[in-house]
Amino acid sequence: MTGNLSYFFERYAERYMAGDAYAVADMCEVPFTAVRSGSPIHLGDREALVDHLAGLMAAYRAAGAAAADVVDLDVLEQGEGAAIVTVHWHVRAADGAAVRDFRTSYQLVGPQPWRILGYVNHDPLPPAQP
Repeated sequence: MTGNLSYFFERYAERYMAGDAYAVADMCEVPFTAVRSGSPIHLGDREALVDHLAGLMAAYRAAGAAAADVVDLDVLEQGEGAAIVTVHWHVRAADGAAVRDFRTSYQLVGPQPWRILGYVNHDPLPPAQP
């Protein structure tokens, strides 16, 4: 299963860094739930998902990101047709400089083909307000 998922996330990274929100959305299911900084983002249809992805892709471009590499995959198989995959990502600028080093966990179903149901970004949470 891991080899198949490695290829899946390599394609995901290529499409993501190319700024192709529609191609990345094709790798997902809707409704879709994203969790960023501990807050769920419910994306009920394809248009909402594409808009969400396009906004994230624009932010990466603005930060100078040019490539994303899969450093490691941690796969928790959930039978033959589902998995939670934590991906350790390195995002680099065109000159190779580090832009971001982070982890994201994805809930997948499949495998014919694999599709992402949602993700949880492993961002640090903001400090609690008194």
